[in-house]
This record gives sequence, structure tokens and C-alpha cells, in this order.
Amino acid sequence: MSETRSETGSTDRDIGGRRTSAPAMISYPGCDPACDSAGGYGAVLADIRFGRNHDRDAAEPRRIRIGTAPIAGSPGREVWRLPQTGTAGWSGDIGYVCGGDFLFAHLLVEESAGTDLTRVTGRAYKQLLAFLRDVGFPHPLRIWNYMSRINNEELGLERYQAFCKGRAAAFAEAAIPERRFPAATAIGCEAPGLSIHMLAGRGAGVPIGNPRQISAYRYPLPYGPRPPSFARALCYSGPCGTLELAISGTASIVGHVTMHPGDPRRQTRETIRNLRSLIEQARISPRRTDHGPPALLKVYLRDPERVREVDTLLRAWTRGRSEMMYLHGTICRRDLEIEIEGHDSVSPHHAGDPHPNDRAARREAQR
Repeated sequence: MSETRSETGSTDRDIGGRRTSAPAMISYPGCDPACDSAGGYGAVLADIRFGRNHDRDAAEPRRIRIGTAPIAGSPGREVWRLPQTGTAGWSGDIGYVCGGDFLFAHLLVEESAGTDLTRVTGRAYKQLLAFLRDVGFPHPLRIWNYMSRINNEELGLERYQAFCKGRAAAFAEAAIPERRFPAATAIGCEAPGLSIHMLAGRGAGVPIGNPRQISAYRYPLPYGPRPPSFARALCYSGPCGTLELAISGTASIVGHVTMHPGDPRRQTRETIRNLRSLIEQARISPRRTDHGPPALLKVYLRDPERVREVDTLLRAWTRGRSEMMYLHGTICRRDLEIEIEGHDSVSPHHAGDPHPNDRAARREAQR
């Protein structure tokens, strides 16, 4: 995606056929040291690398590594920037960085043999949610979860279902209702342990639903004893009045049913339809009719050998308007081959009205 830098550090992007000047809160810079330069939006809230192992820098809580390897020379780095950042440190084993109305926090939990992932997840989420309340950033906006053996069955339950059970219990204990669920991704990887990192805020976001899918937290019993606790997407107020759209991990699911099992090409097309539907529901850019792609796309593939055919389809849709990162990850359902998440940022003078169904939720979020 072509872009130019303004003197304020914002990035001019062609979104939906129009130029916007939206601060580059999140970017995929590769390994270019220049992206850490001071000034404008150079203050780093999070510096996230992707590789073979989970890791955290004890001397610098901004830096973490996630054990999902980049594919085919894809950028292996994601950087979050704000106009300025403040306190950074550790609260027990939680690393964190504050910046204005936002907080980056992360936790890495080891799993020993025979560990119950439900309990591990429940404790981790309770610890993180309590920390958010204590430091004044009570609203989780976007969460990423990475775990090993996500499709394996242990203690009579698939590990992803055990994870969902523990997360749901922690949300219930923290009195987080469905209308406050964050956007989220859960991906399997070869690296051991449960890695969680998140963006939280002082204010809440507005959840966005997809009319092509039922809400994940309404999935029927066959998908596990507790359904997944996340919003399909979340719109929230970003730095300097921008509107940020965080799109959860999205796959080839219609209603609650997996479409085109074992066919990455058809699953990619179905996933694009779901992403287009979410973008249309959000309407954070001015009534665009082309359902254009978000500025950033992160693509997880079960089989790295299929990256070329998937990339061809995505490039035909994005037409050069999206930065893309490809990672080797195991999807939460055995019959899913691909999952895609996204992020978009739009300046307030270019933003459209929220979807009518979300206006009441937005008023509630501002209380």
C-alpha cells in the first residue's frame, strides 16, 4: 500500500476511494529501525514480533514475541504508536505500557503436563481483568490469544473449548456483559504456553455484528459448554479523535456453520464476504459502496504452502490498499484453513454515521 507521511506523523491512506489523514496507530513496518523514530506518532506503545517462540523482554515491556512464524517473507513485526506514552513496567508477571487513554498489557502462562486449560485461562483472565480495573483502563478493546495444540482433546474437551470455558467464567466474574465483549483472536501455534496480549481503554467501544453470522457468544452447545466470548468487531475512539475499527479473527462461517471444509480458496472467498459485511455494518468511512478492505490485514494459515493462492485472492480484493501479514497458525476449528483479522483507522471528518443498530450501544458506551 502506498502512503505518504505528513508533518504531524499521520499516514495518508486511500480508503474507499478517498484520501484520509489517519494517525498510524498500528502498522506492519517489518524490521525497519526508522519506524521507532521519535516525533509525531513515533512513541511506541507496543512492539510485537512474530517467530517460533513466545518471549518477553524483561527490560522493556513494550517488546514481546509471539510464537507464530511469518510465511513467505511476510513482515514479522507489528508496532502500535501513540502521540506519547507514559508509564511502562511490570505488575507481577503482567507487562504493561500506558499511553493516554490506552493500555497495552500482556501475560505469558506456562502449562505443565496434565494442566487443565480451563483453569489456566480462567486464572489468567481474572488476573488481567483485575489489573485493568486497578489501573483505570477497565475496558478490554482488542485481545489476542495464542495457545498450543488448540484442536487437541484433553480431559474430555477440545482445548479451544476449554479455553472458551475459562474465559467466559472470568468475564462473568468480572461482570463484563456481552455488549462489552472485546474484539478477539484465538490461534493455535507450536510454541508452548498461553500467550495473551491486549489493548484496553479508559472508555468502552461499540460492538459490531455481522448479519451473515450469529454472534459467537450465541453459538449452540455442539461448539462447547461455553461459547466464545468476543465481538465480531469493535469500533472505538482512537487518538486525536480518530475512529478505530478492530476486526476479530474472521473465518469461513455462515450462521454458525463452517463453509467449504478443506478448501482454502473457497474459504478465503467466504471470509472476504464476511469482512465486507462487517465493514459495511461498521460504516466508519463515508457510505462507501465497494466494501473496501481495512488498512491492515493479518492472515493466519493452517498450511503455509497455500499462501500464494490465498494471497492472489486477497490482492484482487484489496487492490493494494491493505498492508498484509501472513502467519502460520492453527485455526480454532479443525475444518477451517484460514482466519483473517483487520484494523482500520479513519479521521473524524471522514467518518460516517454508526450503523443505526449501534447508536444505542454507542450512547451506553459513553456513559
